[in-house]
Amino acid sequence: MKKIVLILFILLSVNLFSQNDTELKQLFEKAKASNEQSNFMPIYEDLSANHTDSYYGQLALMELAKIYILERKYSNAIKSLKMIHHQDIADKQYWLAKAYLKEDKLQLAIVSAQIFISESDDNDKIENAYFIIAEAYIQQNMYKRAFNTLETLRTSKYINNNIPLLHFKMGNCKELMGKYEDALICYKKLKKDFPYHQYSYLAEDRLFELKNDDKINVSLSNINSYRQDEPKQETEAATGEYKVYLQVGAFSSEENAVKLGKKVKQIGYDFIVFSKIKDNDQLFVVAAGPFEKDKKLKEAMKKLEKNDMKPYVIKR
Repeated sequence: MKKIVLILFILLSVNLFSQNDTELKQLFEKAKASNEQSNFMPIYEDLSANHTDSYYGQLALMELAKIYILERKYSNAIKSLKMIHHQDIADKQYWLAKAYLKEDKLQLAIVSAQIFISESDDNDKIENAYFIIAEAYIQQNMYKRAFNTLETLRTSKYINNNIPLLHFKMGNCKELMGKYEDALICYKKLKKDFPYHQYSYLAEDRLFELKNDDKINVSLSNINSYRQDEPKQETEAATGEYKVYLQVGAFSSEENAVKLGKKVKQIGYDFIVFSKIKDNDQLFVVAAGPFEKDKKLKEAMKKLEKNDMKPYVIKR
């Protein structure tokens, strides 16, 4: 009799747990599907507070941490992330590294990023983790370690999405170390391989400053300088051969592309939306502009970056 009661108790407990888990999953998915913070925040807060040790309570903590990072509430993000212990949630150390870096807890940022690299198989986030480590070293004036970190990334399989940033950061490290000719090599390679990327424009600025300070002796006209090409660009744009824009996003949905375009408009710039085919899929590209003056282009780039966009130069 006791055995029967025990079996019934176990079966009832399993059923209740399964039912509760299903309800939590539904709540979490409802929050994820919502675009309104007033709708999803209460759900995440409830799941994280009242179901902390459940899988979906743990996922809610992760989502809250991401939101806190976007809102620059880094200490809140760290607190939420430290409560995550579920082994299937692999990104904890990555987001900790980002939050620690913003909190100027640089050594902790390095450690978290290193743990993430060693444990994760997410190549895109591993690539970013290397940049977090390098930036933490730079902020501690440990430029050689920063450069070595970037060199490790350069020769790894993980560098795929941020090659221009890699060259710029490597050049910046060499510059900070006082090795200006080595910095020149990095900046020149960036300008050669990615002449119209935002970091190519930043590299141009650094080369211009180094030349003006007599730290390097180089002719900017020999390294695809936009300063030398600007009159030609204006002439060509005036004839209608092409116009210069800043691409800020690409979406599978035209509606989402237009939404971002409206945000660009609110910031103060015109925009276009055009479609293109990539990997047999249609994408709707959002671009701010056009820009005919390089000064206005650079000002727009900085302003868009401050509004959490990642612009880069395109021609149409």
